[in-house]
Amino acid sequence: MAWFYEIRSSDDAVLKRDGGFPTQDAAKIAGREDAKKMKNIGQPRPDVGRILVGQNAEKAARYQSFNSNLE
Repeated sequence: MAWFYEIRSSDDAVLKRDGGFPTQDAAKIAGREDAKKMKNIGQPRPDVGRILVGQNAEKAARYQSFNSNLE
């Protein structure tokens, strides 16, 4: 299973979605980092409201080489 995150605005519009993370924590960390980057851009600030994390049925694509070294 792969994890994803969505960065949503206060009016619940999806600002960014990214996925393929092997763990829920990895998706949370990546979502927080991207939200922080979005807030710090010199352009007009996007209205970042919250970060949602969920799970897909697909296999995790990120860190594949790291996981294969553990098997």
